[in-house]
Amino acid sequence: MLLNLREYHRPKTLAEALALLRRSDVRTVPIGGGTQVLGEGSKEVEAVVDLQDLGLNFIGLEGNILRIGATTPLQALVETPLTAAYGNGILATAARETAPLPLRNQRTVGGAVVGASGEQPLATILMALEAELIVFTEPESPRTLRLEAFYDYREALRRQGMILTEVRLPLSAAPIGASFHKVARTPADAPIVGVAVRLFRGVDGACHGVRIAVGGVAARPVRLMEVEYTLEGRPPDPERFAEAARQAQALVHPLGDFRGSADYRREMVGVLLRRALMDAAQQAGFAL
Repeated sequence: MLLNLREYHRPKTLAEALALLRRSDVRTVPIGGGTQVLGEGSKEVEAVVDLQDLGLNFIGLEGNILRIGATTPLQALVETPLTAAYGNGILATAARETAPLPLRNQRTVGGAVVGASGEQPLATILMALEAELIVFTEPESPRTLRLEAFYDYREALRRQGMILTEVRLPLSAAPIGASFHKVARTPADAPIVGVAVRLFRGVDGACHGVRIAVGGVAARPVRLMEVEYTLEGRPPDPERFAEAARQAQALVHPLGDFRGSADYRREMVGVLLRRALMDAAQQAGFAL
C-alpha cells in the first residue's frame, strides 16, 4: 500500500507522462500493471503515472526485429504465437519462471524488466537473447540500450524520469538453441542461481552468436563475455562445455545469504551452464 499517495495520472501522450515524471516537487513513479510499486509500498511515492493509455501493449515484427511493448502483460509472452515460438519457447519459459499465472496477467514486461532483481529469470533470459530497450527521458529523444547497459545506468535513468517503451529482440534464420536452467528451493520459488544460454548453429558446424547470462550472483544479471569468446566459432563438445563451466565459476563472485552460500552459488553456475549449453546445442541441431 502506498500510504502517502495523493495523485493518480493516466496521460494520453508520452510527452505528458514524461513531464509528470520530471517534476522535482512531487515524488512520482510510472506504473504499468502496478504490481511492483504496490508490492514495495514505498512511503516516498506521492504520485503515480499509469502508462496504460500510451499504446505500449503490443507484440509485432519489424524486419528482423521482434518488438514487445512495455505494458504488454507477461502472460502475452506465453499466449502470443510470435513470442511463444521465439527461441524454442524461451520467452514463454521466462514469463512462467518470473511470475505465477494470476500475476502474469497483470504484471507487465516493462515493469518486470525495469524492476528486475539480480536473480530474475526474465531479465537473465533477455540478456542472453541480446535484448535492446527503447528508453525515453525526453519526448523526441529515444535511447536504444542493450539490457546490460541499461542496468549499469538504471538508477540514473530513473532519476531523470525515464519511461521504457519497448523491448526489441533480434531474429535469425540460423538454427537457434536457447535454454534456461535454475536451482531453487522448490520449483515455484525464485531461482537461487539461473543460467541462460543462446547460440546458433552455423553452416560450418560451429557455435555462433553465443550469449551467456547468469542470475543470482550479483545485484543484477551479468553476461559472461569471456566464456562466450571461448565457445564462439567452435564446434560444440562436452569437454569444451565443461571447460567453459570451470571458466565461468572463476569469473563470478557471488555473495552468500540464507538461501545459498557463495561457494554453493559458484558451484551451481558451473553445473547449470553445462546443462544449458548441452540443451541449447541439441536444440540447434548439433549431434552430441
